[in-house]
Amino acid sequence: MNVQEHRFDIRRIVVALDASPHSYAALEAAVRMAAHFRAELLGLYVEDINILRLAELPFVREIGSFSTICRRLEMPDLERQLRMRTLEIRQRFVTLATQQHLQQTFRVARGKVALEIHAAAAEADVLIVGKAGWSHLSRHRLGSTARAACADDTPGLTLILQDGARLGAALLVVYDGSPLAEKALDIAVALMETRQGPLHVLLLANGQRQAPALQAEVAAKLLRYGVEGRYQALIGSDTFKLSYAIRSVASATLVVPAKIASVCEDALLALLEEVEIPVLLVR
Repeated sequence: MNVQEHRFDIRRIVVALDASPHSYAALEAAVRMAAHFRAELLGLYVEDINILRLAELPFVREIGSFSTICRRLEMPDLERQLRMRTLEIRQRFVTLATQQHLQQTFRVARGKVALEIHAAAAEADVLIVGKAGWSHLSRHRLGSTARAACADDTPGLTLILQDGARLGAALLVVYDGSPLAEKALDIAVALMETRQGPLHVLLLANGQRQAPALQAEVAAKLLRYGVEGRYQALIGSDTFKLSYAIRSVASATLVVPAKIASVCEDALLALLEEVEIPVLLVR
């Protein structure tokens, strides 16, 4: 597979961390991707200013996870919890990054989570986040951080993972012929360097006649880099069929444009919530 001279490259990766299982899955993926591209890795933990403000209110109470005792949430207690969490996250980050001999930075910010992550992403090529935070209710839904990372104005690439998910051995890219789909295909080709087997391509066509033309476009590009393609065409914008086609590729990582002409934004977000594989959102 001759993809070493491919023009796409990743130099800086930001991973958002909060000590949840989802964010640790994101960290493992970030370390693997940074090692693959020899990229700098930045670990970011944001102390949520909104939680700190809540602690200042006299009527706010917390319930112990094990004791179930209800008591007032005191600022010194919260600050101590934040320090302990920061230490845990930093140790995990440094250990994994050092094992791969990565250029690494760990940063703690205090502010609004979405704004801090957005600012960090603006200085990176890839933002990696967990699918959800600590809430057990949102395990199979996008958490607030992941949803904010999917916003149209978030720069670069966004990789979303949930607990138990790993970057798959197979790659599946969604292609509809748009410039953004071209970029998604370029990224998928770059990621194929350490993978065996074909690149799975899901062609989204407006009609029966467009599907062969889309496949010819992709095949010509893959041929230049010695990458084998395996194709499946979908006609129209049926998100149920799209979800089924994605699930049909075992152990895959999905590479998908953030804007697809035939799929509205709400439907795309619903799709991201439904699938349980890693998703690389391309802007």
